[in-house]
Amino acid sequence: MNRPPFIALRFALALVALALALAAAGIVWSGQQATAARLALETARGTLASAQGRLAQSHEEARLVAAHLDGYRALVTRGFVGPEARLAWIEAAQLANRDAGLYGLDYRLAPRQAERPEYAQGLPLGSTVMTLTLPLLVETDLPRFLAALQTRAPGLMRVRGCRLTRLGDGPFQPSAQPHLQAECDIAWFTLAPPGGAS
Repeated sequence: MNRPPFIALRFALALVALALALAAAGIVWSGQQATAARLALETARGTLASAQGRLAQSHEEARLVAAHLDGYRALVTRGFVGPEARLAWIEAAQLANRDAGLYGLDYRLAPRQAERPEYAQGLPLGSTVMTLTLPLLVETDLPRFLAALQTRAPGLMRVRGCRLTRLGDGPFQPSAQPHLQAECDIAWFTLAPPGGAS
């Protein structure tokens, strides 16, 4: 029996072994490349999803701004957003006094105070208290004055409280002179715009 010529086959077997080794290395390398590509694809998908989320949020914010821009401008025009309008408040009180047919008034304005955070919901909301002192003929003069002030108010205001006192200790005498004095604390609210001074 003849033996196969191993010497002649050695070179062919070496080539087959080399081809198998190269194929195995190629399979390992392509597996690593596929894993890296999968990771890069997942990262790209995450980045895309994040960008799409930010874009959707930006569109929603733009929609909200467009929906509320007219209301914001109205608040700016009314005097609620922006710097304090102290002269306008004083003028409104004087005109309300005239509209109500009263007998003059005195006023004091306190410095602006920041409102409590739970009231302002993170906004730079402040209030300025105006103390008004005005003589009254009868008690019904006060609600008439406050209604006139509310009508003329440039901005947002709230009556914090009023105190009525009698002028003089004597018995009531019918006359056209004031018998009462009211002292009212009115809070004027302002919202400082972003980047603006109050």
